[in-house]
Amino acid sequence: MDKLFCTMSDFQEAVKKVQPSLRREGFSSVPNVKWEDVGGLDCLKEEFESSIIRPIKYPEVYQTFEVENETEILLFGPPGCGKTLIAKAVANEAGANFIHIKGPELLNKFVGESEREVRRVFSRARACSPCIVFFDENVV
Repeated sequence: MDKLFCTMSDFQEAVKKVQPSLRREGFSSVPNVKWEDVGGLDCLKEEFESSIIRPIKYPEVYQTFEVENETEILLFGPPGCGKTLIAKAVANEAGANFIHIKGPELLNKFVGESEREVRRVFSRARACSPCIVFFDENVV
């Protein structure tokens, strides 16, 4: 045991073989949807680029100049209009993980359980940062 040690190459090889627990529990990694998969919407793409993607890709620039960036965007529209596709493309372009939550999954009849589930979602998002959390099918 005195001569047992781990080199950086050993560690890097192990990282390739180990699957993070968040991924095993159904949370996806970076989606494979690209901007090319989203037709048109150039104005919307530029808005996402400036408010979400660049701050995630280049956080040091925003920190250096103490620029506050947007942390949320509301997409709305009827089912099937491409909200999920756009959100996945944004996550892919930013190199961020993507957590897709359907609104009803958070609802619970017991007092405090829905709130606990929301806290759990954001705790997991922090653990796999950078991360885009997409709440779908929300009923207000």
